[in-house]
This record gives sequence, C-alpha cells and structure tokens, in this order.
Amino acid sequence: MSSKFPKKEKLKSESLIRGIFEEGKSITSYPLKLIYLDIKTPAKTKVQCGVAVPKRNFKSAVKRNRIKRLLRESYRLNKE
Repeated sequence: MSSKFPKKEKLKSESLIRGIFEEGKSITSYPLKLIYLDIKTPAKTKVQCGVAVPKRNFKSAVKRNRIKRLLRESYRLNKE
C-alpha cells in the first residue's frame, strides 16, 4: 500500500461531512475525538479521512493548522 495521502482519500463532500456529524458514532480520548460512519459495505471500500480542529480548544490558527498537519501525517504513515 502506498504511503501517500491522495485526493481520493480526503473527505471533501459537504453532504458526507454533514452526515458524519449528524449520524456518526464517536470515540473520545482527550484531546482527540474520532467521529465515523459505520456503513455496511463489501470489504473493498474506499476510506476517506477528514481532519477538523475546534477553535474553542485551540485559539491560535497557527496551532490549529499544525495539529491538522500532524494528524494527517500520522494517518498517512499508519493507514496500513
């Protein structure tokens, strides 16, 4: 498996993002919170990942952007 983070793996659709927040299940391990949709599909499915960092917890945009970069990099390296 490639260790890249291509565009097809990035969660971009506004309707999918809205659906995740409305119908998704969550797991919390402070300060991270994982929200996901559990869709029953065949084993060969595409996985999409999106990263959001709340302004309420991290006021500085520089800090929010760094956290997002680190989370995306962590996902990229450990997605196998």
